[in-house]
Amino acid sequence: MVLNPQGELFQEALTRIGFSHLSAQEFIENGIDNLARLRRLIKQIHRDNQGQGLFIPFLAQQHIKAIRFWTTKMYIMGRTYHLDDVNQQLAEVWLGIMNAKEEASKAPTDLIKTPEPFKKDTKWRPWKESFTTYLHSKHGQAGIPLTYIIHEYDAPLPNVPYPTIHNEMVDCAILQGPEYNINNGIVFDLLQSLTLQGPAWAWISAYEQVRDGRSAWKALISFYEGDSMKTRTKQE
Repeated sequence: MVLNPQGELFQEALTRIGFSHLSAQEFIENGIDNLARLRRLIKQIHRDNQGQGLFIPFLAQQHIKAIRFWTTKMYIMGRTYHLDDVNQQLAEVWLGIMNAKEEASKAPTDLIKTPEPFKKDTKWRPWKESFTTYLHSKHGQAGIPLTYIIHEYDAPLPNVPYPTIHNEMVDCAILQGPEYNINNGIVFDLLQSLTLQGPAWAWISAYEQVRDGRSAWKALISFYEGDSMKTRTKQE
């Protein structure tokens, strides 16, 4: 099989993390010949190699999962990622991060209950905190904490250190793409279920058809924390 330049670079990257040339070529023959395709799809390879089977060492399997995890996180946070970056050291670092995240996901989440429906304007502040805390405990597509849908800024703040991957993803996850569209709709559905019978529904009902959770949240912030609300509160 004659590889194109991109395929050759991808094969070299796989061998750096423990794959044989034969097993690396098997990935490429199955259509996985660059990091973007690796991020979107991994197939188990069952093709028989001249009756001998195809052996991929366990550690190499763990490394390829870690590199896929890395590419997904870089994509979600709007950062570039290159084949030249792929090596055993990178795989080991992200294998540790991936395993830590899997362990954290086993922690019980039922300790944080769904917020009560929002029924009184005067209860906005505590309800907002309850809703935000709940979204921190829920993960949507690509494993992103759903809080990122309602974070304040449309673009991450520059040069901000983050104590955990969780905090970084909340602030830096991109607000576009298929993952965002799904998560945005999930947040809107939750908002609708909690505001439908109360005063806040009037401010977000316009976003029902497109299920735009972020715009709905911004509308609530504008009404309950904007200048007009401050004026009304001062007058009262």
